[in-house]
Amino acid sequence: MSDLVITAPNGVAWKRKPGSTSTGAEFLAALDGICGIDDVQHQWDWWQEGRSGREHELLLRVLRQWDHAEPPPGGYLSKEELEAHWATQRAQRDAERRARATSYNKERAIARVRLLSTEATVAFMSKVLAKPASRAQEAKAEELRAASEQEAATLREQVGEPDTVVDDSGDLPLKRREQNLSEHMTYFRHRLLREWSSGQRRRFNQLLAMRPPQPADMCSECQAPAEWHEYGLSVRLWVGRPEPGSTAETLSRLLPGWRERCPACTHYQLHHQWGHQALPDFGFEQWHAMLTPLLRAIFAPTKPAPRKPVDQRSALEKRIRAAEAEAKRLRLELSEIESRDE
Repeated sequence: MSDLVITAPNGVAWKRKPGSTSTGAEFLAALDGICGIDDVQHQWDWWQEGRSGREHELLLRVLRQWDHAEPPPGGYLSKEELEAHWATQRAQRDAERRARATSYNKERAIARVRLLSTEATVAFMSKVLAKPASRAQEAKAEELRAASEQEAATLREQVGEPDTVVDDSGDLPLKRREQNLSEHMTYFRHRLLREWSSGQRRRFNQLLAMRPPQPADMCSECQAPAEWHEYGLSVRLWVGRPEPGSTAETLSRLLPGWRERCPACTHYQLHHQWGHQALPDFGFEQWHAMLTPLLRAIFAPTKPAPRKPVDQRSALEKRIRAAEAEAKRLRLELSEIESRDE
């Protein structure tokens, strides 16, 4: 049985090493698995701590039992040759990025993101119109949707094909979407699943049931699926603190959540918080009802508890008790000082 030879789909023949026990089918499955182990499709449900490493080791245990039946044409590359080959590929990719970066147009890039946000607003208003809370709200939502559709049409003429717009680093939107999908899985999905696995089973099960989006379905500007922006939801994982005294710090203080909002998300929430172009009768309950079960489980599992009115009498009594306790402490210190002086 040790001389078992099997041919992989690419035509390369493999021979099982003496004393090994894995089957040809197990080897081909491991070979396929190791080639795509870094793919989101493979790792999507590997949320447990260290799961990726364990899966990788299981595949290697099978692969170590096999070797090429014959050396590949031209022989094996040395470690130095492999590193040189990879370095050449990296240099070529970097050169391509630098070449694309020379075509960066700041105004076009800003217009592209504005287009995405405006399209999300069109979708947001359409969801409101599916079940408006009042006639006044319906009329305002129709007005805002029409205005956003007109703005989007103007921006499309200015931008052209959005997916050809590079950023200042020379990366195209598709590249950023692929990166954002990977980060969404690793730093958002897997983290929440670990947190919710003990105690928040309903939220855990909802998120676990979510299937991996395709890269094209992701936002290019943050780590959320683009569809989530239609509900006013963003996932910005790497938001730094604004500079002290800056306009960004002021806005962050006046508008909680502003800095965490993706610029490609609908901008309606900002208008609503400022009371500008706000929808009549729109509130948390209506927005909560608009959400899909998945988004409700992730972002709004329960209605926020209303703030309790401040009991002025209790607050004053608490302050009096604290002042009396402080006075007692100070009298004790004074007494100790007087005793030492004597």
